[in-house]
Formats: sequence, structure tokens, C-alpha cells
Amino acid sequence: MYVSMEVIAIIACGVSVIVAFVSACGWFLTRMDARFAAQDARWDARFTAQDARLTAQDARWDARFTAQDARFTAQDARWDARFAEADAKWDARFAEADAKWDARFAELDAKWDARFAEADAKWDARFDRLEDRMGGLEVRMTGAEHELTEVKVAVARLEGPRPRIVTSR
Repeated sequence: MYVSMEVIAIIACGVSVIVAFVSACGWFLTRMDARFAAQDARWDARFTAQDARLTAQDARWDARFTAQDARFTAQDARWDARFAEADAKWDARFAEADAKWDARFAELDAKWDARFAEADAKWDARFDRLEDRMGGLEVRMTGAEHELTEVKVAVARLEGPRPRIVTSR
């Protein structure tokens, strides 16, 4: 097989173009990697500085909130003491009022119990009298009934048998 010099030159030119293109891409990628690395370093430095500022600010805020919490805790203790004192006063007042009301209700209960006992005694006496009267009436009625029966029998004897009319046949 015979290859001419021109074909070899064309092939060499094509290969050199391809090699140049690949090396240009490599150079470009290396350059981009360097730029990305530099940008990453700048961003990392900025983020590190910002993190340091935010950490310092968080520490300041934590110190403020800790001091504020201490003030709030002290204020809560004062309010708790005041409320406990007020609760004790009100409990004493309510206990006194409860004792008064209990005494009043006990007095009223005693009055009502006496009234009901008196009314019970009156009703018991009335029922006893009524029962005695009913018993006497019953005894009298039994005797009167016996007498009434005797009167009826006597009247019937005086009147005689009923006249019967016998009709002829």
C-alpha cells in the first residue's frame, strides 16, 4: 500500500489539531479549577469571618439573655412572694367568713330542726287524737249496727210476711 506525503501531512495536521484542542480543553479546565479553588477560598474566608461575627454576636445575645433571665427570675420570686402573701391574707379572710357562715347555718339548722320537731309533735298528737276518735266511733258503730239490726228484725216481725196474691188458674 502506498501512502502519499500529502495524506500523511493531512493526517498529521488533523492529529495535531485534535491534540491542540484536547490540550486547550485541559488548559481551560485547569484554569477553571484554579479560579473555582480561588473563589472557594474567598467564600470560605468570608463564611469563616461571618461565622466568627455571628458566634460573637450569639455569645453577646446569650450573655444578655442570661442576665435578662436572672432579672426575670428575681422578678418572678418577688411576684411569687407577693402572691403568696396575698393568698395567705385572702385564705384567712375566707376562713373567717366561712366560720361565720357555718355558725349562721348551724343556728338556722337548729331553729328549723326545733320547728320541725314541734310540728312533728303537733301532727303526732293530732293523729293520735284522730285515731282515738276513729277507734271510739268504730266501737260505737259496731254496737249501733247491732242495735240497728235488732230494730230491723223487730220491724220486719211486726209487719209480717209479705202478702202474696195468688191468682186463679
